[in-house]
Amino acid sequence: MLRFTTLSLLAAAAFSAPAAAQVYLAQSDLVVIEMEASGAPEAWGISTATPGYTGESYIRWNGPNLFNQPGQQGVFAFDFEVANGGTYRLNVRNRHENPDPTEENDVWIRMDGGTWVKTFSNQAGSVGAWTWESRFDYGHGNQPQASYNLSPGVHRVEFSGRSFGFKMDRVHIYLPSVSNALDPNQPVSPQRFGQEYGQAVANSTGAIGRMQVTGSPVVTENNVILTALDLPTDVPGFFIASRTIGFTPNPAGSQGNLLLDGSIGRFDRLLNMTNPMGSAAVRIDLTEMPMPQGTSVAFPGETWHFQFWHRDTTSAGATSNFTSGISVVLQ
Repeated sequence: MLRFTTLSLLAAAAFSAPAAAQVYLAQSDLVVIEMEASGAPEAWGISTATPGYTGESYIRWNGPNLFNQPGQQGVFAFDFEVANGGTYRLNVRNRHENPDPTEENDVWIRMDGGTWVKTFSNQAGSVGAWTWESRFDYGHGNQPQASYNLSPGVHRVEFSGRSFGFKMDRVHIYLPSVSNALDPNQPVSPQRFGQEYGQAVANSTGAIGRMQVTGSPVVTENNVILTALDLPTDVPGFFIASRTIGFTPNPAGSQGNLLLDGSIGRFDRLLNMTNPMGSAAVRIDLTEMPMPQGTSVAFPGETWHFQFWHRDTTSAGATSNFTSGISVVLQ
């Protein structure tokens, strides 16, 4: 259980928090996403009627055939981040029931706002069975394995309805060197979510400390992990939180900026010491969020803001500093 003390500091000005974003993080060059995480917009339906799916369910296109109208209906997207550049394969675990393997067997896909491409499966034995076959159809017999040349960083893959009845279970995006990349038991990739904000001051390493949130924004899962990055090594610090954004430069003699306001709580697991990589992390308990007069329960729909407050040094001696802030909309 996390213990905490409260931190009371006044903030000079407040501003609006940006919307939260969720990003799946590649693990060893593999991204795994369950399709039901899309929420099945428009004519996509979530179903458990056909056995053999992974996760909680799969999705099925219940809309019209849109053979010449990519991006018109049922568009949804996933953001993901890869650490290494290269040619990544994309395979959708899919299924179609029509006795003709060339029917009800495709979806529109595009990457990073590029061209929509028909992506299909029609190999022998694919009817009435889950398959990983995923090929682009560029026309004139040009039907390669679906793949994209990706640089390190964040990318967005989008899907759009095309053939009535087409089912999708999950998508794997991976470098060819990944072993067992199409094992349906591969775990779903962890998510980085939240939106960084605010003006932070460079610390003694010359870098600006930043925040990252992983786990899940779903309150009932109670799995939110705060990580502070790009910090001096082996220094103590605290994660702090509030429902309100603010801006106070140099509070209590710090060289940094406090980016929280209102009731500010300090998560207190003794001290969080930064590791040799210059980072610190803690899993917080959403049922015991720090407040000036005790604890508070975090609820779906609330936005919480976080920073890391840490010891630092300047040419004048010891001081403290803050990372940038991060805002998280809980679900």
